[in-house]
Amino acid sequence: MPSAMIRETLAGGRRHSKNIAPVWHGAEYPLVTPGTYDMRCNKIQGPDHLRNYGRWSVRLECNFLMEEGSVSGFLNLGQRKQPHAGRESRYFRLWCQANGGPPKSGQPMSPEVFLGKFFRVRVETATTNSKGEPLSAPEQYSKITDFLECIGP
Repeated sequence: MPSAMIRETLAGGRRHSKNIAPVWHGAEYPLVTPGTYDMRCNKIQGPDHLRNYGRWSVRLECNFLMEEGSVSGFLNLGQRKQPHAGRESRYFRLWCQANGGPPKSGQPMSPEVFLGKFFRVRVETATTNSKGEPLSAPEQYSKITDFLECIGP
């Protein structure tokens, strides 16, 4: 793969090369066969405020149990100044399953409750971006579209 190099002449006439190509530091989103899988949540990102979408979100990275690889699922936490999980939200439903019951009044609903838990999930291929524009085949990736149930501690 060619690299984008520039040459600089330093004091004293020495030449120096450096790479100016952008380097990807974001999460990797692989492409797997769509279907229902049993997975384990091993990593959490967030809650993060996504300025482009004007909302809060948590990313749960889950690993397959019977094969190599991981897929991420995203849970919306509302558009308020602080993350919010209403009773009808996917976050609230999944949090209650992972926690073994609903939160007590005033209890923080930390996403840490998902770590190490086993879930049955539905995985589908993302074919459009956040603006609804189609993704080319190389840009498509798999994502968890639904956490069907918490199947183990």
